[in-house]
Amino acid sequence: MSRSRERLPLPRQTKDFLDPRRAALVMWDMQNGLAGRAPRVGSIRDNALKLLDAAERHDLPVIWSRHILPPLHLTAGPFLLFLMKKQKVDHPDKLVPTMQPGMEDTNFIDGLAPKPHHIVLEKSQPSLFVDTPLDLRLKTLGVDTLIICGVATDIGIEFTCRHAAALGYFTVVVDDASGAYSDEAHERSLAFLRGWTTPVVNTATVCQTLGEPR
Repeated sequence: MSRSRERLPLPRQTKDFLDPRRAALVMWDMQNGLAGRAPRVGSIRDNALKLLDAAERHDLPVIWSRHILPPLHLTAGPFLLFLMKKQKVDHPDKLVPTMQPGMEDTNFIDGLAPKPHHIVLEKSQPSLFVDTPLDLRLKTLGVDTLIICGVATDIGIEFTCRHAAALGYFTVVVDDASGAYSDEAHERSLAFLRGWTTPVVNTATVCQTLGEPR
């Protein structure tokens, strides 16, 4: 499918956001140490597979994030504090390295893996636009809308949606192909996004809308 380089009209309805001429699918942190720890990982994976199939059928670019952390001595202060909370320690010296290259927690969860023509971007921040070539890749592809699924809704997905809007991109979040580490956190973030500029839809809506003739 050839992609139009002309600016498409401002999206107002779900079908406008999900126009295959403007969209890419983002698989957010579908790796053992993140998505693999979500309570609803099974249903998230099943719905993600449906989205991947729809993306292939409609020639949507697919972008995978992979969270790789720098060594602890190169980790920024706020994220050292975050890791300390996560690991429940009271001093940075007590932290155990995690999400390092080659570790099991950086491998994609069973049943999900990028295809050779997909784009895989390594990052260490909760926004996929920080220290990655995402912005350049989207401009080159003629994409202005990200359809996002994965884990965690209230961390990287919400961060990336906010950052995307600041850079002029639209976002759509697929609620039943996404999750957090509690239902409360997931729903709280979805409520914010609905009131923001991000439509929140389910997998069936994405697949059906992409299949509609234009």
